[in-house]
Amino acid sequence: MAKINTQKIIAPIMTFVNMKGIIALKDGMLAILPLTVVGSLFLIVGQIPFQGVNQAIAKVFGANWTEPFMQVYSGTFAIMGLISCFAIAYSYAKNAGVEPLPAGVLSLSAFFILLKSSYIPAKGEAIADAISKVWFGGQGIIGAILIGLVVGAIYTEFIRRHIVIKMPPQVPQAISKQFEAMIPAFVIFTLSMLVYIVAKAVTGGGTFIEMIYSVIQVPLQGLTGSLYGAVGIAFFISFLWWFGVHGQSVVNGIVTALLLSNLDANKALLAANKLTLDNGAHIVTQQFLDSFLILSGSGITCGLVIAMIVASKSKQYKALGKVAAFPALFNVNEPVVFGFPIVMNPVMFLPFILVPVLAALLVYGSIAIGFMQPFSGVTLPWSTPAIISGFMVGGWQGAFVQVVILVLSTVIYFPFFKIQDKIAYQNELSAENQNG
Repeated sequence: MAKINTQKIIAPIMTFVNMKGIIALKDGMLAILPLTVVGSLFLIVGQIPFQGVNQAIAKVFGANWTEPFMQVYSGTFAIMGLISCFAIAYSYAKNAGVEPLPAGVLSLSAFFILLKSSYIPAKGEAIADAISKVWFGGQGIIGAILIGLVVGAIYTEFIRRHIVIKMPPQVPQAISKQFEAMIPAFVIFTLSMLVYIVAKAVTGGGTFIEMIYSVIQVPLQGLTGSLYGAVGIAFFISFLWWFGVHGQSVVNGIVTALLLSNLDANKALLAANKLTLDNGAHIVTQQFLDSFLILSGSGITCGLVIAMIVASKSKQYKALGKVAAFPALFNVNEPVVFGFPIVMNPVMFLPFILVPVLAALLVYGSIAIGFMQPFSGVTLPWSTPAIISGFMVGGWQGAFVQVVILVLSTVIYFPFFKIQDKIAYQNELSAENQNG
């Protein structure tokens, strides 16, 4: 009976994970990783939070010494919505087995069709052929995702159904592929124009992307940035992994755009020297997930690895602990998840869920009470080792919180490990007696 119930849970999860749109979303969002990680480094240099250091450097290089660094930020992190729009449509088409480049190009065109083609400054008249760059980054990212998915799907269907302009075989493939995109391009541009007209009428002069931001993105950012959102992210990563589904990949595919938008808003507050919760700073950002909720891997299994190394009676777990220790330093714990195993193991379900949930509460509370500043600066790869990542994204306070989480992991996993180790040890003794 338990097996049947498990399959009922796994089936819809796997259906969702393998949807074309979800795969395209996950793959497409990976394309902006270099922009967010490296771009944030330049932002930190351009917004050094120590006034004395800023003044000393300004005396040497001039008052505008930060401008080149902010220019890099402006061309990387600040355009992540624009790039994700291209990358998602590209990934959708590529995964469907059709020529992907036209899909990305058409998606970018649709994105610009759905933006205003003029910019109205706070004071003054509209400037023609100017676009507010704010919609290229975090504020426009949900609209960009929707455009990328829809354009990728429409383009792919036209190509797969051969509703295209066919060129003679003598025409070079590079040219022929572009002619194939003509009919889907016409349909996509026409639909984009119609959506632009409708959105302008509904919003009283606004755009589709602005409407999506107000109606969908702001509420979702508020949800993911809440305590409930933090706990939900921690819970579902481990919950899905326990069933053998790559929980981090699934959850990242859903929340990354929102967490990056939260981070982008925090960066804007940092630039204005207003990075406080009172000014609307977000607590839950991508650093919250990457640097605290998956320490040593999903489920924060560092404590389990330590228990295997120092307290194993069974040969199986002594060997596994040695093998799993090094990957755990870089937040990789597949050897533990599948080798222990944690997947479908009823003994390990509770600690595997509980530790990251408690970590989420601890990190959220640390920022809420002012012990840590809201995250805004360095965005690190999720594989950055503990303590180092904590210090870089949250100072000594961040490193301290990570230490507390790792200690918490060890304390909670230890008694559950002893139960599992006892079973494995008895099985080994039984096998030796039978062979002896």
